Amino acid sequence: MKHPKTRLRNGAAWVVLALILCQFVPLDRFNQKPAPVTAIPDNVRGVLEAHCFQCHSEQTDWPKTAYFAPLSWYVTGKVKEARKALNFSNYDALSDTARQQLRNEVAGFIGSTDLSSHGRIPGFPKIMMTEPERKTLIEWSRNNNR
Repeated sequence: MKHPKTRLRNGAAWVVLALILCQFVPLDRFNQKPAPVTAIPDNVRGVLEAHCFQCHSEQTDWPKTAYFAPLSWYVTGKVKEARKALNFSNYDALSDTARQQLRNEVAGFIGSTDLSSHGRIPGFPKIMMTEPERKTLIEWSRNNNR
């Protein structure tokens, strides 16, 4: 029977080896080159870029947490989910009805009380939206994109 310390060292070695090998699992952390979003007014786009585009567009600036497995699997998965739910990079290509639906979703979300817990992903900053920024987005969503 092996000594308990030997078994512990062997187990730790296997864990370290597994963590090293999982770094080589390819992940989709690439951003497609998006066309500039022109259908969103500049003041609104500024707010969206500051608080939403990291996860809800093809303009993600990937944090260090997106490069170290197994945490990277979680981070890239959450960004994929966010893009699937709402992707501002595709906004210009949407129909008027789809644009209005997106704006309604933004307004409903902005009206919620706690943005800091929304989609909290390790490595990305908390959403700390000011009251004027909230008002800008709500007005945009209610004014039919004007």
